[in-house]
Amino acid sequence: MATIEPPTGSSSYNYSLALTPLRSNLLLQMLLQLNSYVSLIWSCSFLLHIIIWLDELWNYKGLTVIVAYVLAVGAESFRLYAGFSINLRTGATTMWLLLTLTPCVLLPTWVYLRLTAVSGNAWLGIVSNLQFVLIALEALVALINHALCTSRKERRQLELTGYQLQKGFRDRTK
Repeated sequence: MATIEPPTGSSSYNYSLALTPLRSNLLLQMLLQLNSYVSLIWSCSFLLHIIIWLDELWNYKGLTVIVAYVLAVGAESFRLYAGFSINLRTGATTMWLLLTLTPCVLLPTWVYLRLTAVSGNAWLGIVSNLQFVLIALEALVALINHALCTSRKERRQLELTGYQLQKGFRDRTK
């Protein structure tokens, strides 16, 4: 009779490793997923807008529009990465990326790009408004989720400290 051996290799689970529960926020994940599609649509639409109006953009204004577009697309991709990593990790190590990129880099470039695309179609305005609303909702949900996770972690730490103090007190009284 043949013996069945457990599978070995990279696809098998190592029972000696500690399993850390993942506490991601479903609402934030849905908002980030939706915003990734919306930002892809916005970046392609604005690139098409730049290509259509290319004849009028051969000056300093055109150069600033292209630089602002590259900054906005880069900052949005980093912001989405920060949002996904905040949501999928227990410690919010990239919260600073979300909180500094959005108000300092992304919003001013988007406002500038929106003001320069006034002569464009209404489609860019609709997609921009949708993206602004999604960013505001994401930031709100991420901050609430971070506050709740931090308060749970602090509460657990206090319970653990109290348990250790009680155990130490019992050990000394014996």
